[in-house]
Amino acid sequence: MDFLRILSSALQKRFQTYESMGVADALKILESVTVDAVCSDFNMRDGTGLELLIKLRQKGVKVPFLLMSGDDDTRLRNEAQACGAVFCCKTDYDLIARINEMVG
Repeated sequence: MDFLRILSSALQKRFQTYESMGVADALKILESVTVDAVCSDFNMRDGTGLELLIKLRQKGVKVPFLLMSGDDDTRLRNEAQACGAVFCCKTDYDLIARINEMVG
Protein backbone atom coordinates (compact mmCIF):
# COMPACT_ATOMS: atom_id res chain seq x y z
CA MET A 1 0.00 0.00 0.00
CA ASP A 2 2.88 2.37 0.71
CA PHE A 3 4.23 1.78 -2.80
CA LEU A 4 0.81 2.57 -4.27
CA ARG A 5 0.62 5.89 -2.41
CA ILE A 6 4.17 6.88 -3.37
CA LEU A 7 3.70 6.01 -7.05
CA SER A 8 0.29 7.68 -7.20
CA SER A 9 1.65 10.82 -5.57
CA ALA A 10 4.51 11.00 -8.06
CA LEU A 11 2.21 10.41 -11.04
CA GLN A 12 -0.30 13.05 -9.92
CA LYS A 13 2.22 15.70 -10.89
CA ARG A 14 1.55 14.86 -14.55
CA PHE A 15 -1.52 12.62 -14.69
CA GLN A 16 -4.93 12.19 -13.13
CA THR A 17 -4.72 8.97 -11.13
CA TYR A 18 -7.16 6.43 -9.73
CA GLU A 19 -6.13 4.05 -6.97
CA SER A 20 -7.33 0.52 -6.47
CA MET A 21 -6.22 -2.18 -4.07
CA GLY A 22 -7.79 -5.08 -5.95
CA VAL A 23 -8.83 -6.49 -9.30
CA ALA A 24 -12.58 -6.09 -8.72
CA ASP A 25 -12.23 -2.48 -7.62
CA ALA A 26 -9.96 -1.68 -10.59
CA LEU A 27 -12.45 -3.19 -13.03
CA LYS A 28 -15.28 -1.19 -11.45
CA ILE A 29 -13.31 2.04 -11.79
CA LEU A 30 -12.39 1.27 -15.38
CA GLU A 31 -16.06 0.74 -16.28
CA SER A 32 -16.78 4.39 -15.50
CA VAL A 33 -13.63 6.24 -16.61
CA THR A 34 -11.38 6.24 -19.63
CA VAL A 35 -7.68 6.05 -18.86
CA ASP A 36 -4.54 6.50 -20.94
CA ALA A 37 -2.71 3.64 -19.20
CA VAL A 38 -2.91 1.18 -16.33
CA CYS A 39 -0.06 0.67 -13.88
CA SER A 40 -0.61 -2.40 -11.75
CA ASP A 41 1.35 -4.25 -9.15
CA PHE A 42 1.37 -8.02 -9.56
CA ASN A 43 0.13 -8.68 -6.02
CA MET A 44 -3.33 -7.28 -5.40
CA ARG A 45 -5.80 -7.78 -2.57
CA ASP A 46 -8.13 -10.11 -4.49
CA GLY A 47 -5.95 -11.45 -7.28
CA THR A 48 -3.03 -10.45 -9.45
CA GLY A 49 -2.23 -7.69 -11.87
CA LEU A 50 -1.85 -10.36 -14.53
CA GLU A 51 -5.47 -11.40 -13.91
CA LEU A 52 -6.51 -7.75 -14.24
CA LEU A 53 -4.61 -7.47 -17.51
CA ILE A 54 -6.22 -10.61 -18.91
CA LYS A 55 -9.72 -9.47 -17.91
CA LEU A 56 -9.17 -6.06 -19.51
CA ARG A 57 -7.91 -7.63 -22.74
CA GLN A 58 -10.93 -9.99 -22.77
CA LYS A 59 -13.19 -6.92 -22.52
CA GLY A 60 -11.34 -5.35 -25.46
CA VAL A 61 -9.54 -2.71 -23.39
CA LYS A 62 -6.25 -2.10 -25.21
CA VAL A 63 -4.71 0.74 -23.19
CA PRO A 64 -1.00 0.45 -22.37
CA PHE A 65 -0.52 -1.70 -19.27
CA LEU A 66 2.52 -1.69 -17.00
CA LEU A 67 2.73 -4.73 -14.75
CA MET A 68 5.13 -4.29 -11.84
CA SER A 69 6.55 -6.83 -9.46
CA GLY A 70 9.18 -6.88 -6.76
CA ASP A 71 10.61 -10.00 -8.38
CA ASP A 72 12.17 -10.16 -11.82
CA ASP A 73 10.36 -13.35 -12.80
CA THR A 74 10.99 -14.50 -16.39
CA ARG A 75 7.72 -16.48 -16.56
CA LEU A 76 5.71 -13.48 -15.36
CA ARG A 77 7.55 -11.17 -17.77
CA ASN A 78 6.77 -13.50 -20.68
CA GLU A 79 3.08 -13.86 -19.71
CA ALA A 80 2.67 -10.09 -19.40
CA GLN A 81 4.33 -9.47 -22.74
CA ALA A 82 2.17 -12.17 -24.40
CA CYS A 83 -0.89 -10.15 -23.28
CA GLY A 84 0.59 -6.93 -24.67
CA ALA A 85 1.85 -5.46 -21.41
CA VAL A 86 5.15 -3.99 -20.37
CA PHE A 87 6.66 -5.76 -17.36
CA CYS A 88 9.15 -4.22 -15.02
CA CYS A 89 10.74 -5.15 -11.77
CA LYS A 90 10.09 -2.34 -9.29
CA THR A 91 13.69 -2.46 -8.08
CA ASP A 92 15.33 -2.16 -11.52
CA TYR A 93 13.56 0.67 -13.33
CA ASP A 94 12.83 4.35 -13.09
CA LEU A 95 9.09 3.74 -13.05
CA ILE A 96 8.07 7.33 -13.70
CA ALA A 97 10.24 7.48 -16.82
CA ARG A 98 8.89 4.12 -17.96
CA ILE A 99 5.29 5.32 -17.51
CA ASN A 100 6.00 8.56 -19.35
CA GLU A 101 7.42 6.53 -22.27
CA MET A 102 4.37 4.27 -22.28
CA VAL A 103 1.82 7.10 -22.33
CA GLY A 104 3.84 9.45 -24.51
